[in-house]
Amino acid sequence: MAEILIDKDRSDFLQYAFFGGDKPFPAVSDRAYRDLCRTLRFHGESGTKYRDHVGRVLEAEITAMLSKPPDTQAGYDTWHHALCDELIGYYGSTGFEFNLGHAQKWVNMTMKYIYIHGALDITPVFSYLHVPLDSYVFGAVENDLGIKPPCSAWSKLTNYEQYIRYQKRIRAAVTAPPLRWEFQNWLSEAKRRNMSQE
Repeated sequence: MAEILIDKDRSDFLQYAFFGGDKPFPAVSDRAYRDLCRTLRFHGESGTKYRDHVGRVLEAEITAMLSKPPDTQAGYDTWHHALCDELIGYYGSTGFEFNLGHAQKWVNMTMKYIYIHGALDITPVFSYLHVPLDSYVFGAVENDLGIKPPCSAWSKLTNYEQYIRYQKRIRAAVTAPPLRWEFQNWLSEAKRRNMSQE
């Protein structure tokens, strides 16, 4: 992986512009929420209190996991599954539709943004992180790896076994850590789509 150096002023500006502050939480979970909230329906009610609750859950669970990181992919996957189930259960208790597609996106984007933010060390689990599933990833995986999406829309994904099989197929097909592959290929897919719209 190529590395570049940028001056502190530029880094501080980019950090603040993207995350709005120095502390990783709740900035990273709020930023991740923005990536999925357009698919949530609150029927006129504000989703803020639900978002804030989940932000606190993510902070507690991720901080605890990073304090004693799993030492295998299976260990991380088990933690991930339990956290997704916790978020789905919480929203289920509120009466709003929230499924695995939403949960995986929130958890996976939060982990991705923790890495981008840089204030927390996720080195011990970086190679275990899941690719955040969305339409761009579905396109990149199909175009680059020849793997069909597990469903028609990421926000409709409801089955964890189907989800984890797809993640495992991606892992088996790439040589870099899956999130590293996603960084490069999500961007390529975004550029490809932008060019096709011009």
